[in-house]
Amino acid sequence: MISFVRIVPWIPPLFSDRAAGGRALAQALANRALDDLVIVGVARGGVAVAAEVARELGAVLTAVDVERVDAGLLRVGATTAHGPPYLTDGHGVPDEVVEHVLAKARRAAAALDARLELAPLPLIDRTTVVVDDGVISGLTLAAACRWARATETDRVIAATPVGRVDGLARVSEEADEIVCPHALEQIAVVGQAYDSFEPLDEWYVAGLLADREGGITGRG
Repeated sequence: MISFVRIVPWIPPLFSDRAAGGRALAQALANRALDDLVIVGVARGGVAVAAEVARELGAVLTAVDVERVDAGLLRVGATTAHGPPYLTDGHGVPDEVVEHVLAKARRAAAALDARLELAPLPLIDRTTVVVDDGVISGLTLAAACRWARATETDRVIAATPVGRVDGLARVSEEADEIVCPHALEQIAVVGQAYDSFEPLDEWYVAGLLADREGGITGRG
């Protein structure tokens, strides 16, 4: 049997942790004239970044889960529980298989949304900043932006501290604007950009959301 080893190009870490990435992202966003903001973190990791953005900008914070849509070992897209999915073209997977794995991913997203007790916020006519901790393929953030667009929000801004340029190009097709302080030609995994990049427990993510909920509430 022949084994293949993937060589990942080394890059120096850009941030100590997700909170530091969030502060850098908030600084980039602060230079723009943005009114009536809602910050949406992509659960789980994106919420840690989004919480810092919301804190620095004095904005409302919420979250949405985006799940991978996988057909076996092949990733064919990403989806939220209720928004339009983002599915790739030319994957060669039969439609009935895609429908099955898409439904499974939607159920998983709905389950996490429920466990995080996400209260719906009105996004109509507001500026929605969708935040993730990083972009490689862009599928996750693109799906989150499609979800935001479907809420009839006035403007969708995709924001991430670090991203690969081809993935950011994919996201740009779904957002009105992209804010990314570090757009890189070469990065293989998001964790390369952080000194500390541990998986986040649900209780921790729920705590971040509750902290902001206690200070600022949405209009409506």
